Amino acid sequence: MEDLIKDEVFGELKYQKFAWVKRMDIPFLNSNGNLVLGIHDANKEGILDVQREAYNTYLQNEERYKNCVTDLLLDYYKWNYESIARNVSGLPESCHKDVIKDKDLYSGGVVLWYLFICRDGSFGYAFGCCWDKENGIAVLLSESEPRVISRTQLENLHKLNDPTLGLLVHDGKNAWKGLEVNKFFGKPENLEIELEGGVDEGITPAQQKAYADYLEKKDEHFASLTKLMLDIYVGNEKKAKDMLNMGQKIVVSTCLPKSLYIDRDGNYGWTCYTDWDDDYVDILLSSDKLHIMEKGGMSLVGDDDTIIDNEMGVFFDDDLGLRSTVVVRIAGYVMTIPFNIQIYGNKKSLNEDMRNAFKMYVKFNETMWTRIPEVILAYYLQNYHNIEGRFDVPDALRKERVNKNNVMDLVDFTGLFLTEEGRIAWMCEFPSAEDGLAFEFTDDFIDLIPQTEIL
Repeated sequence: MEDLIKDEVFGELKYQKFAWVKRMDIPFLNSNGNLVLGIHDANKEGILDVQREAYNTYLQNEERYKNCVTDLLLDYYKWNYESIARNVSGLPESCHKDVIKDKDLYSGGVVLWYLFICRDGSFGYAFGCCWDKENGIAVLLSESEPRVISRTQLENLHKLNDPTLGLLVHDGKNAWKGLEVNKFFGKPENLEIELEGGVDEGITPAQQKAYADYLEKKDEHFASLTKLMLDIYVGNEKKAKDMLNMGQKIVVSTCLPKSLYIDRDGNYGWTCYTDWDDDYVDILLSSDKLHIMEKGGMSLVGDDDTIIDNEMGVFFDDDLGLRSTVVVRIAGYVMTIPFNIQIYGNKKSLNEDMRNAFKMYVKFNETMWTRIPEVILAYYLQNYHNIEGRFDVPDALRKERVNKNNVMDLVDFTGLFLTEEGRIAWMCEFPSAEDGLAFEFTDDFIDLIPQTEIL
């Protein structure tokens, strides 16, 4: 087939890479030039009638499509702002999440490339964007509910309509993507649904069952998440319960579900944006108890070497043992911190010594963050002469002025550590301790030791 053809509906077209293209006499949105039309034909088999029909549908509804695109892109931008801001340095104030307008979005963030018509008659706009210059984004227009996908997804479109999950579009890697809207904190928020699976696999019965279970328990899950965040922010579970029992209505809107992940076996959980460190955590929902995990943890839950313990959490195999994640409030600041278990040998499992040590740590949580400052202050005063010689001590931290509150500014907590023998400690860095310090919990006592004594 020649590289130039004349079609009865599209007119003169030129073949480029995997599509027939032409520049249309239609100015569009932010484009300096006119809209480019691309008609997918990767194997150069010729244009299909379903593509001609799709183009006529587009022309009949063009103004409606134009009007909906900006709102969809702005919604997508705000929904993904945290990751966009990390990928684009120096975003102007006019492009910040709460103030961006359509003119600011189009002035440098998003540029229209073309209208693309797929082999099955689906169609949408493809855009270039400053936060993903390689893949761009797209708006799939031909569905009853238009949505933003990637340009790659549009150009290699694989979709299916599930009776429970609705429209799903494959990401070209290892997941089907869907979309739903929730009001977790009183206002509508998009929630992406991601289902593990290849293009040819479709959706498993376990995933359909898991999604039905999720819908049934969604409000319960969210209430449990809010309560968990309250426990963390208040400092411990007992204080939080007392506040709730007194009738105080408290909503800690600091952990917002952004996506729901369901693996092939039906394990499911949220990926949540957290405002305490501008990052994400995963929350396992399909277990008997909510568990906080590292971002990406949901994709590892079904692995054979993953351990789910209702009391201690979810642990993943690591070179030196097992790794997990805890969220705690330390010296007034909420942090996501690694939890590592040191285990020797190839077979990694939890034992009773570890469980007993963790129970002791949980018991300490009631008074931990009032006692740790006292311990570090005593250490600081005892070793002040050595500390003074190692770094320039600020006036507020001089021996006669330091107190248990400001001395904590010198402590950098790096993780919770548990040995195979059942020794558990908070690991930290401190200016005078070259190898770091450890707050070890032993029989209702906090012992401050060099990290080398427990590692």
